[in-house]
Amino acid sequence: MASYPDADETVVLSAMILHDVGWSTVPEDKQLLSFGPHMQYPELRRQHELEGVRIASEILQSLGYAENIIDAVSAIIDGHDTRKESHSIEDAIVRDADKLWRYTDFGLETLAEWFDFTTEQQMELLAQWIETRFFTDVGRVMARGLYGYMVIKSISPSL
Repeated sequence: MASYPDADETVVLSAMILHDVGWSTVPEDKQLLSFGPHMQYPELRRQHELEGVRIASEILQSLGYAENIIDAVSAIIDGHDTRKESHSIEDAIVRDADKLWRYTDFGLETLAEWFDFTTEQQMELLAQWIETRFFTDVGRVMARGLYGYMVIKSISPSL
């Protein structure tokens, strides 16, 4: 946020917190089959976005948020996993933040559990994604730094 002072912090933080609430409408046994390398239900990935818009809107309305904030948050949630492009700086920041967790120990452990990936397979994917899946320069810099840390840590696990 500090690098993008024109971004609306309320929109960004609200969208970060609420962007995946729609997964609550997808049967748990189908969630991990709705995205990733074993995707069988792409329509459920889209469902989580559409239902996320509905749920987030209800939450924000109940809290008294202004309609323009609700509309901006909804626009980010709608398509945050299926759209190829970003349509605002707030959207770009949220989408980058949503990816960065994969570059942490928690991310590596979680994806290994979800998809039976080895650390080497994940690191290869993460290296490729830095230049192709991030929307902001700051997101790419953070991904490079986290990736570098993970590489160093794999060489020297005591870090």
